[in-house]
Amino acid sequence: MICNYDNSASNNRQTCHTCERGLSVLVGIIGGIVFTAVAVLLFINGFLTSAGFAGWVALITALVFLAGLIVAAAVSEKGRECIGCYLGSLVFGIFGTIFSGYLSISADITAGTVFPAVIVGLTAFFFAYMIISTFFLLRCLSE
Repeated sequence: MICNYDNSASNNRQTCHTCERGLSVLVGIIGGIVFTAVAVLLFINGFLTSAGFAGWVALITALVFLAGLIVAAAVSEKGRECIGCYLGSLVFGIFGTIFSGYLSISADITAGTVFPAVIVGLTAFFFAYMIISTFFLLRCLSE
């Protein structure tokens, strides 16, 4: 639990918010697995034909989230506390998305083979994990 004490004469109160790091990791893993299963099933059955485009979207989104993470840490004390709480999850999701997005862009992605399905699955997992971690960070910032 992260607590701030306001000792001003007009407002003697304590504001606290809980760091739900474990819940963030658990929800991120479960959400990532579910999103991965859906994405890989769509890719294997030929419904997700533009996996390279999805890789570009994931890569650009991860870079934007990385920039937002740096700005949020620099702007406010609350941002530094919340990022300190969720930094591991955010870095794991962002850099995993950047790496797997780059793989999906650079690899020859054709449906029906195993390696591209694994790349699509990795990209989907890290992308979902990054989105869920960012949701927990935004929830912390709004408390």
